[in-house]
Amino acid sequence: MYTIKYLGEPVLLRKLIDIDGLSEAEILGPEMLEKIKKFYTKSSKKITKERSDYYQATLKTKPKSIEIVKVGGRWGSCTSEKHITYNFMIASLPIELIDYIVVHELCHLYHMNHDRSFWRKVGSIIPDYKKKQDALHKIGGEE
Repeated sequence: MYTIKYLGEPVLLRKLIDIDGLSEAEILGPEMLEKIKKFYTKSSKKITKERSDYYQATLKTKPKSIEIVKVGGRWGSCTSEKHITYNFMIASLPIELIDYIVVHELCHLYHMNHDRSFWRKVGSIIPDYKKKQDALHKIGGEE
C-alpha cells in the first residue's frame, strides 16, 4: 500500500490519485511522480487560496498574486511588490501549519521584515506561532 502525506496525515495514494490497474513499476515510476506533483500543486493552490481569503478578511489586506512553485526550500515568501509564493508541498502539512504560513506571508504585506511589529501582527492571529515555527523546523524548510 502506497501513501502520501495530505494535510499532515498519511493517505492511501489510491484515494487521491487513480492507480487502478497500474503495475508496481508504474506506481513507482516517473509518470506517477509527475501525477503526484500535479496533485500537490492543484491541492496547494486550492488550500492556500481558501485560507488566504479567510485571513485576508481578518487582516484587511490582499496580495497582488499568489503562486504555487515546485522548487525551493521555503514554505512561502512575499515580495515587496506584494506577490506571495507558496511551496507546492504545502498541502502535505497539517492545516494549522498551513494557516501559520499563510498568516506569516500575509503579515509581510504590512511588514517586510521580521521585526517586533511583524511578530505582534502574526501573534494577533496565531497566538501560538512559536509552536508552529518549531513544528515546521522539525519537518524542514523555512516559512
